[in-house]
Amino acid sequence: MLTKNQFYDITLIRPPAVEAFRFATTSITLPLGLAYIASNLKKNNLEVQVIDAVGNDPKNRIGYYKGYLVGESFSQIISKISKLTNYIGITVVFTHEWPLVVKLIELIKIKFPKKKIVIGGEHVSAMPEFCLATSKADFIVMGEGEETIVELLTLRSIKREKLINIKGLGYRIKNKIIINSRRQRRTDLDDISIPDWESFQIKKYHENRFVGGMYSDDITIPILATRGCPYQCTYCSAPNMWLPRWIPRDPLKVVDEMELYKKKFNAKNFPFQDLTAIIKKDWIKTFCEEIIKRKLKITWQLPTGTRSEAIDDEIAHLLKKSGMTSMAYAPESGSEETRKLIKKRMKTENLFHSISSASSAGLNIAVFIVIGFPHDTNKNLKENIKFVKRLANQGVTDLSVGYYMALPGTQLFNSLFDSGKITLNKKYFSHILDSLAIIPSQKYCFNLTKLKLLYYKIYFLYKFYAEKNKSSIFENFRSLIKLFFTKSTHDSKLQTALFNALNSFKDTIRSRKKRWLSKKEEEFLFKEWDNIYRNIRNKKISSGVIEKSTDQFTDLHKVNVISAIVKDHSTKKQFLISN
Repeated sequence: MLTKNQFYDITLIRPPAVEAFRFATTSITLPLGLAYIASNLKKNNLEVQVIDAVGNDPKNRIGYYKGYLVGESFSQIISKISKLTNYIGITVVFTHEWPLVVKLIELIKIKFPKKKIVIGGEHVSAMPEFCLATSKADFIVMGEGEETIVELLTLRSIKREKLINIKGLGYRIKNKIIINSRRQRRTDLDDISIPDWESFQIKKYHENRFVGGMYSDDITIPILATRGCPYQCTYCSAPNMWLPRWIPRDPLKVVDEMELYKKKFNAKNFPFQDLTAIIKKDWIKTFCEEIIKRKLKITWQLPTGTRSEAIDDEIAHLLKKSGMTSMAYAPESGSEETRKLIKKRMKTENLFHSISSASSAGLNIAVFIVIGFPHDTNKNLKENIKFVKRLANQGVTDLSVGYYMALPGTQLFNSLFDSGKITLNKKYFSHILDSLAIIPSQKYCFNLTKLKLLYYKIYFLYKFYAEKNKSSIFENFRSLIKLFFTKSTHDSKLQTALFNALNSFKDTIRSRKKRWLSKKEEEFLFKEWDNIYRNIRNKKISSGVIEKSTDQFTDLHKVNVISAIVKDHSTKKQFLISN
C-alpha cells in the first residue's frame, strides 16, 4: 500500500496514456519498460514507489488535443507522491506524450521544488537535449536505462565530477545542459531482472481491454524476447535507440518467464513487443518446441510486425502448435521501389512464401502498409493495388493502412526538419496520434493531397476485403457487427479494430467536456519549441557532432547513418546550451 510518508529512493510514474479515435488493434498496454526499470532498481536494494496513472483510474478521460488522456489527473498523481522520496522518475515512450509530461513535471516542481526528476524512454533517447531544454527535468536517461538509473540513484552526492562519468545520462547544472556519451548495448539480457508486474494492476488492464493486440479472454502480459533490430529503415527510430543490432534472450528463459506469469497471475496470453522477434530460425524453433514440451497451453501474438525470412512451413506449424494466434508482417508497401527508398530490406516473393506457410498453418495474419512517405506518387501507390489483392488471396486475415508519421530520431525526420519541412509546434506533436486516423491532420508527402491519401487508404482496404470475401459488402458488414458484440476472445484483428474504433470515437466525444489545458495554454506551451530544437541541431552541426541531412529524400537509402549515430552517441560533451 502506498503511503505519502514512507521513504523511497525513487517514485516511478507511468503518466496518463494518450489515445485518439483509431481504427486499429493498437491500444494502451502495460508499461513494459517501466516494469523492467522498477524490477532492476529493487534488485539493487533500492526502495521504489510506483504510481500507475492508467491502472489507478482506467475509466477517466480528459481531452488532449484531438484525442484524450486515459488515467488519473495530474493532481491525483501528485497527491500520491511520497514526501520522503529522493527522486521522481517518469517514462516517456511516445512523442505525443511529451507535452503532457512537460506539464506534469512543471506541476510536480511546484509542490516538490527540491525533488530531482529523471525522465527516460524512447522519445527522450531521440531528443535528449530538447527534452532537458523544454522541461524542468533534472536528468535524462538515454537508451537502455537499467544500469544508468541505478548508478545515478546510488551516488552519495550529486556532483558534476561524478555525474560526468555516468554513461547514458544527461543533466543540467544551473543554466547549462550536459549530455554524456551513451552506454554500449547490453548483451547480457538474461541477467536483467524480469519486469516487476506486482507493482501494476494487471487485471485492470485486462478488464479494460488494454492489451496491445488482438483481444483475448485470458489475462494478458506483454513479453520482450529480444532487443533491437539489425536494419536501418529511414522512418524508424530503432537505429538511434538500439543501433542496428539484434540481441536475443535465451529462448528457454523466455518460456520460463511465461510459465511464471501463468502460475503467478494466471496469465495465458502473451503479446510480444519485440521490434523484430523472428530473425533466426534456430531460436524460434527452440522457443516453440519448449512451449510444446512443457504443455503450457497458452496463446501468444506478434502484433508489432516481424520479418519473413525465417518463417517456412516447418516454423509456421510450430508457431501454431505452440499457441501463436496472430502475427503481423510489416512490408510497409507493395512497391519494391518504395521499400528500397525507405531501406526496408524485404523482397515481395520472400514475403509471400512466408505468408503462404503461415496461412497453411492456420495462423491469423495481418499486414501493415504505410502511405504518405515524402517520395510517394500516384505511380508507386498504385503498385499496392495488385499487392493487397494478392495478400487477400494468399490468406492474409487483416490489412492495416496507416499514414507516415515523422518520428524524431529517424533519418527521414532529420531530413525533413533540416530542410524546413517540419515545425515543432502543436500541430506536429498532435499529428503523431493520427497515423491510423481516417484523414491525416498533417502530411509530408509533397506530391499528393490529404484527400488523395484518404482515397488510397479507403481504396486499398476496400480492394483487400472485397477480394477476401466475395459476398456482398452488406453481408460482410453485418457479420462484423455481430462479431463486435461478442465479449469473448476475438478471432480477427478487424474485430478488435472495430471495437477500438467505436469506443475511441465515443471517448473522444465524451472527453471534450474536460480539457487538460485551455487552448491558449496549449499554444503557449509550444511557443519556443521549434527554435529551441533548431538551435540544438545547428550547434551540433557547427561543432561537427552531426552533419546536416540531405533534402533529397530519394537519396537517403544510399546513406549509412550508423557511423553518424555512433559519433553522436559517443561524444562525451556534445555541447552546452542555455535553458
